[in-house]
Amino acid sequence: MLELRERASVSGGAMAHHFPAKRDLGLAVIRDRVAEAVRQTWIAPLHTSADVPAAIDLIFENIINELMHNGRVSGCPLNNMAMDVSHHDSEMREVVSAVFGAWHEALSAKFARDAEEKHASELNPHSLATLVIAAYSGAMAMAKARQDVSPLIDCRMELAALLAAKYRLR
Repeated sequence: MLELRERASVSGGAMAHHFPAKRDLGLAVIRDRVAEAVRQTWIAPLHTSADVPAAIDLIFENIINELMHNGRVSGCPLNNMAMDVSHHDSEMREVVSAVFGAWHEALSAKFARDAEEKHASELNPHSLATLVIAAYSGAMAMAKARQDVSPLIDCRMELAALLAAKYRLR
């Protein structure tokens, strides 16, 4: 907390006023920073793209390029919080779950619309959204452990192939 206070250039009293405990800070990080990162990285591109497979591919490309530019893989912030703290605290678990839920809902809704409009066939929007999130999260965890983006590259390639089989050419 001391390092954080110093980096933020705030007094101990100001920090304690806004975040009486580390847990409060963690909840704020999830609600504000992590949720916003998921919204910007995944949800917004899905809403602005007419083509879900292309949007997912572009999202992976952007993430891979950013990680390669940074020269290190720190992992998915949401996944990190889910793995590190949510099992210890029910409120943390609820907040993390809500972020995953918003992400899942955005993907699922986009897949459902594509199925209704006959752009895709033989897909279950709910389970396909689960698969995309789980595949990305798992690949990111592997990339973090290895400090290598190759699991994300592999995941991107396999998701593209899977989605191509479900989507008709326009």
